[in-house]
Amino acid sequence: MKKKKRYMSIKTFIVLAISIVLTVTLGLCFFGFTYSMKRKQMDDLLASTESRTVRLANDLSFYKMDLSTDDTTISTDIDESAYFNNGRIMVISKNYKILKDTYVLKQNDYIVSKDIMSVMCGYDEKVTRYRGDYAEVIYPIVINDEVSGVIVSTASMQDINQRYGFLYKRIGIMLSIVFILDILLIILISRKAVERIDEINEDIYNTSHGSLHDKLEEKGFQETRYLAQNYNEVLEKLSTIDQTRQEFVSNVSHELKTPITSMKVLAESITENEGAGVEDYKDFMTDIIDEIDRETKIINDLLTLVRTDNSKSVLNIEEVSVNDMLDSIVKTVMPLAKQRSIDVSYESYKDIVAEVDEVKLSLAISNLVENAVKYNIESGWIKVSLNSDNKYFYVKVADSGVGIPEDAKDKVFDRFYRVDKARSRDTGGTGLGLSITRSIINAHGGTIKVYSESGKGTTFTVRIPLKSKLEKVEVKTLEKSTKAEKTDVLIAEEDTKSPAADEEKDA
Repeated sequence: MKKKKRYMSIKTFIVLAISIVLTVTLGLCFFGFTYSMKRKQMDDLLASTESRTVRLANDLSFYKMDLSTDDTTISTDIDESAYFNNGRIMVISKNYKILKDTYVLKQNDYIVSKDIMSVMCGYDEKVTRYRGDYAEVIYPIVINDEVSGVIVSTASMQDINQRYGFLYKRIGIMLSIVFILDILLIILISRKAVERIDEINEDIYNTSHGSLHDKLEEKGFQETRYLAQNYNEVLEKLSTIDQTRQEFVSNVSHELKTPITSMKVLAESITENEGAGVEDYKDFMTDIIDEIDRETKIINDLLTLVRTDNSKSVLNIEEVSVNDMLDSIVKTVMPLAKQRSIDVSYESYKDIVAEVDEVKLSLAISNLVENAVKYNIESGWIKVSLNSDNKYFYVKVADSGVGIPEDAKDKVFDRFYRVDKARSRDTGGTGLGLSITRSIINAHGGTIKVYSESGKGTTFTVRIPLKSKLEKVEVKTLEKSTKAEKTDVLIAEEDTKSPAADEEKDA
C-alpha cells in the first residue's frame, strides 16, 4: 500500500504562525516598554546628577575651590551629594590634582583622562554619559572666566538595574503563563476552524469510493459553505458527464445496431425467398448498400467528433479569408437549395482574415447551412451573414424552417439528439452534426448560440476570435493532416464493407 506523503496541516500552521506572532509582538512590546521606562529613569538620574554637579561647581567657583575654610559647608555638600546618589565625586585642580575624593582612595593623587582634559582645556563645555552601572557628569569649575578645575560626579544605576531585573522576571513569568494559555486557546480555535474542512475531506474521500450523488452538507463558516457548494456543483457536473457518457454509449450502440439489424432482416428475407428473381436480389442488395452507407456515415461522423473533442492541438491554424470560405460554402449548398426552391442569400459587411483551421471550420459552418436547407420549408429562405469587430468575427445562419421547440433548445447540441427523429433519418442525418459543429467552434475558442421558435425558423450565431492562441502550422503539416483524415475515412469505409461486396469484387 502506497504511503501518503505527509504535509503540514492547517492546524499546525495556524498554531505555529500565531505562536511566532505572539512571541515577536509580546517580546517587542515587553522589552520596548520596559526599556523605554528604564531609559527614562536613567535619563532622569543623569539630569539630576548634572543639576547637582552644576550647583556644586558654582559653589566651588564662588569659594575659589578652597575646601579647607571653616566658614563653608562645600565639602560636606559634596559628601552628602555623593552619598545621596550612591556615587562618587572628585574635585580636580588645574594641574590635574585630585583635591577632593569622596571615596578618599585617590585624594591628592593626579589623574589624567581624555574627557577631563577636554573639559579642562575648554574643548567641551561638559561631558555627560553612561559608564557601566554609573551615570557620569564632568563639569568645569570657572573662576574669573577661566577654567580652574573640573568636578567629576557619578551616580549609581544599581537600584534601577535591580528593580528592572526583578520586573523582567515577574513579567517574564506572567507572559509565559499568558503565552501558554494563548497557545491552548489557539489550538482550540484552530481545531474549530478546520473541523468542518476535516469533515469535508472525509466526505470527499467516501464519495470518491462511493456514489456521485452523495452531496456535502452546506454548513459551518462562510469558506466551508462555499467549498461545499462548489464541490456539490462539480459533483453535479461529474454526474451529468457520467450520465451523458452512458447515454452516448447507449446511443452509439443503438445507432450502429440499427443498420446492422436492417441488413440482417434484408439478408434473411432474401434467403427465405426461394423464388426471388434477379430484380428482387438487386432491390435487396441496393437496400443493404444504403444501410452500409448509413453505417459508414455514422462511423465517419464519430471519427470526426473524436478528433475535434481530442484537444485544440489538432487544429491546423493559418490565416484564412473568411469571406471566401463562406462564399464557397454557400455555393456548395446552392444546388440542394434549388431543388426545394429555397432562396439562399449571403451578405458580408467586411473583408475578414482570421487565424483558423479552414478545413474544420468549413465543416462546422457547412453543417449549419446544410441543416438550414434540410429542415426548411418548401420555397423558404436562408440568410448567411458575416461581420466582425476588433476581436471577433461573427457568422449568422438564419432560416425560415420548422424551428426548434423550447424544450429542445438545450439538447440540440447533444450527440445523437434529434428534434424530429423520422425527418432526421429521412434526410440522412446521424444526430452528430451540431455536436461536431460545437466541438470545432469551441476548439477555436469561440461560442455558438441558437435562437428559435417552433414553426418560425431558426438562427444560429457563431463568434470566433480573429487571432488564435494556438501556434500556426506549416502548410505541409496541414496537407499531411488532411491526407491522414482521408486515409482514416477510407479505412472506415473498407471496414464497413459487407462480405458480399468482397465476394463480388473477388468474382
